[in-house]
Amino acid sequence: MNSLHPLTALVLGVLAVGGRVLLDLQLGVEAGEVWQRGIEALSGAVVVMVALQFSAGDPPRRPWALLGVAMAVVPLIRLVSHLGLAFGDIKVAHLLLIGGNIFMAASLIGFGRVLGSSELLSERTAEDRLRATAFVGLLAVSALAVIGYNTIELAGRGPPVGAGAWVATIATTVSTLSDALVFAGGLYLLWLLRPLIGGSLARPYLLLAVGAGAFLVVDVFLVAAGATTQTELVGTDLRTLLPKWLGCLAFTSFTLAAATQAALLRSARRHVEPRG
Repeated sequence: MNSLHPLTALVLGVLAVGGRVLLDLQLGVEAGEVWQRGIEALSGAVVVMVALQFSAGDPPRRPWALLGVAMAVVPLIRLVSHLGLAFGDIKVAHLLLIGGNIFMAASLIGFGRVLGSSELLSERTAEDRLRATAFVGLLAVSALAVIGYNTIELAGRGPPVGAGAWVATIATTVSTLSDALVFAGGLYLLWLLRPLIGGSLARPYLLLAVGAGAFLVVDVFLVAAGATTQTELVGTDLRTLLPKWLGCLAFTSFTLAAATQAALLRSARRHVEPRG
């Protein structure tokens, strides 16, 4: 079964992130932001497209649809941030960020349930699953370290003052937890699926894990800067640009994960079509 070739995915990823870096350094951050808005919109469109390729009764449709909603929320976050929309001192962008991250975490849980109940993993033994859990447990230590750092950093600033500050803190916490769940869960599914069909079925989850891992690092930069969303980072120094570049990598990875899944679906359909 064929999927998007890893080298193709790597080249596309380098071009996407490299384009953002080049625009930031040569034309200014405004040009780089426009580039990334395009990637974010593309990510939502491609994920939704994959969800729609499954029929209404197919179990994988729901988690891909949930992920599509999470990605589609991102352009809305950028728009309301630009417009400065708020309910009192509560920023609408922070409310949308909370909702989007909940949908993203729910999608990963959905992927796990779908694959866990499918015939693909029916022959995996309890020992296989134990090894997978141990493998992911070791790699997830980094995610726990990020959660710990962000918690300590936020706690060190004292309790939030006002509803807006509380919502911002909740948004940061939910974002970190969601990214950690998708990172660890993606690695878990990757480990379980890696022996199947040369590992091609595992590639979407590898790319999801890469994207979530990049988001985790972005979370650290955001907390350190006292920001909640990437658009709140203002400046041209490396500490401001690096999380934006990592954010571009994350959205590119999610786009490529969906494109890889779409390629797998096309390949599977070609194999089942009757030949005259």
